[in-house]
Formats: sequence, C-alpha cells, structure tokens
Amino acid sequence: MLSTDFNFKALIIVSSIAQIEMFRFIVDHLKNYSIKFINTEIFFMLPEMEYCLRRYNLDYMNIDNWSMKSVQQILNDENPDIIITGHDQNPLDILFIKACNELDLPSLTVQDGLLAASRTVNQSFFNKLSYLLIPFRVFKLFFNPTRSFKYKINRLRFEYIYGRNYSFIYGHGDSSKIALFGDNTKNLLIGEGVSQDRLTVTGSSKFDNLIQFKDPFKKDSLKEKFGISSDKKVVLVLTQWFVEAGVWSKKDREYFIYEIAKACVDLKDVQLVIKLHPPYENEADYREILKDLPLAPLIYNFQSLHEIICISDVVVSVSSTAALEAMALNKPVLIVNMDHGSKLFKEAGVLFIEKTDSFQSALEKLVHHPGDFVDEDKMKRFVFNQAYIIDGNASRRISDLIREMVHNHREVYSIIHSKLKNKHSDGLPINFPSFKIKKKFIKKI
Repeated sequence: MLSTDFNFKALIIVSSIAQIEMFRFIVDHLKNYSIKFINTEIFFMLPEMEYCLRRYNLDYMNIDNWSMKSVQQILNDENPDIIITGHDQNPLDILFIKACNELDLPSLTVQDGLLAASRTVNQSFFNKLSYLLIPFRVFKLFFNPTRSFKYKINRLRFEYIYGRNYSFIYGHGDSSKIALFGDNTKNLLIGEGVSQDRLTVTGSSKFDNLIQFKDPFKKDSLKEKFGISSDKKVVLVLTQWFVEAGVWSKKDREYFIYEIAKACVDLKDVQLVIKLHPPYENEADYREILKDLPLAPLIYNFQSLHEIICISDVVVSVSSTAALEAMALNKPVLIVNMDHGSKLFKEAGVLFIEKTDSFQSALEKLVHHPGDFVDEDKMKRFVFNQAYIIDGNASRRISDLIREMVHNHREVYSIIHSKLKNKHSDGLPINFPSFKIKKKFIKKI
C-alpha cells in the first residue's frame, strides 16, 4: 500500500475532447491528488474543449503559446509531482516531456487510441528527407482552410525553433512510462525499440463504462430514448475525421458514406445511424452527401458513444477504437478497407471487405445472418489482445501506476536528500530544491 501522507499534484496535458473523456475517469481514483488539466488545443476547438472541461468540473488552464518558456513557467508555477499525456500528441506534449526529463520529473503517456501498424523509420534518412519537404509542408499548412492564421504562425515558429531538436515516433515519446491498452501494442512498441521497463499493460479507461451496456434490457430502453422503433435494425456508421486531417479526399468520404446509405435504402426495416467524430466533423457535410437518397439517417455528434453502440445491430467502420468497443459489446462489425485504412481488423473475426466489394451484400449478411459471418471467439481473443481485461477497473490500474511512479520518485529523492545531509554534517546549508533536482545538479555535489 503506497503512502498517502503527502498532498500530490498531477498535470494532465490534453489536446482533444477524447483525451478529456479518457482522463476524467482516472481522476476519480486520485482523490488525494490535486489535478490540473493543461489545454494545449487553443487554436482549433477552444470553446468545445473549455465546455467539456467545465462540464466535468475539472480544474484547467489554457496555454498561451507553444514554447518551452511557457512549459517551464507552468512547471515552475504548478510544481507537479508528475505530468500525464495521451499518446496522440501535439508538439507541446513533447516539450512538456522534454522539460520533465531535464528536471528528472516522472511523466506518463497513456494510450488513447489504437496503434495499428509499425512506425519504425530510418531516422537519419527521414531527417534528411524532411528538409527537402519543408517548402511543401509550409505551402500545405498555409492553405489548410481548417487551421487559423494564429495556429499557422505558431506552428511555423515552433518548427523553426524546436523542429531539429526533438525526435518523436508516434506513440513513443520520451516519457518515463507508457500505459497501454493490451499486449499487442506492448509487443509492437518493443519491436520498435522501446524498453520493456517503460511499458505497462493496464487496459483502457475508455472501456470501463462498457460494463453497464452489456445488460440485454438496456438496448430497448435506449432505442426508445433515441426515438427508434424496436422492430427496426440499426446500422451504425462510426466515422473518422480523415478529410479534416488530410488523410481522405472529400470524394473518399462521399463514396464511403453514400455506398453504405444506398445499401440501407434497399434493406427492409433498417435505420441508418451515423456517429461523427467530435468535434472535428460537420453534420452538414453528411446531410449534403445523402440529400438525394430516400432515407432519414440519424446523425449524432456529442451524444454518448456507448449508448449509440448499444442500440446498434451492425457497426460499420474503417478503423477506430470505437470499432473495438463495439466488438467488446459483441456487435457484428463490418470493416471497410479504404486503402488508407489499417488492416489491423482483418483477422479479428469481423467481416472485412475492400472498398471495391459490395457494401450491399456485406450489410445483408450481417443484418440477416450475423452468426454466419462473424467469429465470436476470434473477436474475444482480438479484444483481449488489444484491450486487455474489460472489467471496469482500467482507470484504477492507471491511477495505481501514477501513484507508484510518484511514490518511487519521492522515495529516491528522500534517499538522496538523506545522503546529502550526512555529507554536510558540518552544518553548512544545502540548497535542495524540493523533489525536483536536475541531474546536472546532482552530479555537481
């Protein structure tokens, strides 16, 4: 049992609503901690982020600009025992971790989405190549309509000052430890050269709430809540912000959603439900695509993902953590490989098709005969390998890891402090700055 004599403080660095939703469950298990959220997404969706933070009554601050000076000022003012980030990181997360490493302060990266494929790269080659691509990247950034002028200036300034001084492979960073969904991700990162000592499988706090939706009576009551007839089959499409991120063209999105909707028109007693990826996507884009089809889709944005998965009979996705959550609730899942998507789900027991295959035929199979085309045993194994045990306790396991890291850190410096006192037995004063001692300072003594 770890000591609770101290008042601890953690800074949680967030840049998306999904991260806030994930971390708020972990906060519930850190009762003896002072928690402050640092919002680094100040350029694109500040109002949505602030609304979400206030909704859950979370203490937070917005960072003014992306710079090491801002990071150092926050660490100096807040004096945390640990910082926590998601793995879906923006440049400022990297600076926080870098600053903590310089202060020998622990940092934890928590996996917040699926890591699908190896991202191992030849660093020297790509570092050289990146210089050749600078003009193209600058051009692409300045003509990106989804980003504000303030963001573009800050991003370019950041790249100019810090771009050559940090290296980062998506999902790694240089944090002290990484909390992972499951063994598959752990093995992936070990294969990419990450030390096993830094990796801990905890499961995902995102999945803790799934337990209550396994109740078979929940589906009917939720269908009534959403105004869907009990005799209608629900085909749920889980979208991604691929267009906004520049991964898909608008034609890719139009093709994907139109083909699914067209198939639903020909199926009897089917209700199409589309769950957008908040807050990036716009409902109007999907209404425009479907305006000429004789159907009335229900399109949701900020509503509960788990409630919407619960009412579904078939779930359609390209590749997403939400599809994994649907599998955990034993829903028949259709994965469409749209070239840009991951083939992570190909051997997962789901129905996997290419974009050139018939959407109509695939949906007919899953709506009318799901048991013939879904392998439940494979799905269960896949979910376990990807997300560990879905028992409602992942948040507690992550919070226990945070406590352990802080406890070990304080214990180490208590020993150092004790040794320093013994060394200066003549009574000369020692400038010992709390628990945050730079490695350079220790070497000088």
